[in-house]
Amino acid sequence: MAEKEIIATLEANVRTLMDLHAKAVAQMADLQRRNEEQSLKIRSLQQQLRQNQEEMTRLRLSEAMAGNGDKRAARAQVNRLLREVDKCIALVSAKI
Repeated sequence: MAEKEIIATLEANVRTLMDLHAKAVAQMADLQRRNEEQSLKIRSLQQQLRQNQEEMTRLRLSEAMAGNGDKRAARAQVNRLLREVDKCIALVSAKI
């Protein structure tokens, strides 16, 4: 009699564990889906941030060139751009 009770208890425990496992697998799939959605949102927002920063930089530069903004910042931006152009020319020259 005790053996049957032990077996019944073990079967009940196994069923419970199997149900918990199935729920955990479903929950994990849902969390992975949500994670992918959030990753896409993050990438989109990062791209938007980069675009906004580039636009802000262009606006500041054009404002400074027009004489309305900080001339020191405009000069620094022009110098950065010139250094970048120089690096590109150096890379192209090295490959020729």
